[in-house]
Amino acid sequence: MDITSEYVAALRSCLTGEGDYSGLSAGLQARDGGDRSARIFLAFAGAALRCAARRRFPEGYTDADVVRLVGHTRARFAEDGYEVDPLAAEAIVRDALGDTAATAHQDGLAMGTALFPLLLDLLDQEGITADQVDDFLTTEVVPLAEAWLAREKSASPSDRASR
Repeated sequence: MDITSEYVAALRSCLTGEGDYSGLSAGLQARDGGDRSARIFLAFAGAALRCAARRRFPEGYTDADVVRLVGHTRARFAEDGYEVDPLAAEAIVRDALGDTAATAHQDGLAMGTALFPLLLDLLDQEGITADQVDDFLTTEVVPLAEAWLAREKSASPSDRASR
């Protein structure tokens, strides 16, 4: 199992602002190595975004829905001086909702910087409290992230090289 309680604690800290995210992240990097811990953490955060987006749009979505969500997120985070790339954010939301081709030509850094604001905004819009984040992460997100990581491990070396 790649998603340990330490990863849950780190993502919870990142999402709620409670605890010592920097310390938790440094501990994961020291234990698992920087590249491995980053890969696991991003898979975990990506799974969280997928779960949150699908909860937000359970019956499907339109382009206007995606644009409104990204606009709301950008406006919310712009107040704090944080810029979210709109094209990367729209692509990552579409990917989370099942359009896996949406992120094919997107910049990884721009997508990474869009992921957390989108996730925070989706959870806030749903009204998920800090206390409810634990349940969301452990019951919905961990199983999805573990499945993704297991598929990645079982992929042949040629499959991994083509990604």
